[in-house]
Amino acid sequence: MIVMTNAPRLIAWELTAGCNLNCVHCRGASTSSVPAGELTTDEAKHFIDEVAGLGKPILILSGGEPLTRPDVLEIARYGTDAGLRVVLATNGTLLTPELVEKLRDAGVQRLSISVDGANAETHDNFRGMPGAFERTLAGIEVLRKTDFPFQINTTISKRNLEEIPKTFELAKELGAAAYHVFFLVPTGRGKSPMKFPRQTTSVFCTGFMICRKNRKFS
Repeated sequence: MIVMTNAPRLIAWELTAGCNLNCVHCRGASTSSVPAGELTTDEAKHFIDEVAGLGKPILILSGGEPLTRPDVLEIARYGTDAGLRVVLATNGTLLTPELVEKLRDAGVQRLSISVDGANAETHDNFRGMPGAFERTLAGIEVLRKTDFPFQINTTISKRNLEEIPKTFELAKELGAAAYHVFFLVPTGRGKSPMKFPRQTTSVFCTGFMICRKNRKFS
């Protein structure tokens, strides 16, 4: 039993290290090969029971790519039934109308979709797979047609700094409920200085500017 004086408002849970993409900035160095030792379904439910014992925080199912986990819908439903606000972070490439309805039925209240550039060249370079940008946009279109709430998340670095304002505008055009920027975490594949030069003041200033704009957007 976990005892805390101040209950957390939000818990981001990296549910799996498995992923269908090969993102160059992935802090978990996720691949299609799922490492041994991930929580079983029952263990995941036990973790949710412990989280629910802390209060009623937002529970973010993340990864890797959480939609590659076969029991993700069962886990989401369990979290919902435990009284948590369950949301899910995804790259968006695996979304179909059928899957989106199952996510809705499981009680998932919002998806966050990772978009790291305003065009295919930048985004696909980040995601390590040609065609990822178009597949992500196709997934977003499914969400739009089914009126499923979503937000756009972008990891900001010197690699995509110049495109951040355009990516912000793209998020608005796509109908996102919010646009969130995240600074690069230099761990996993993201720690390579050849791929990601040292962050500069301009990166942080751009992130701050977007956050200020996003106060009205959200």
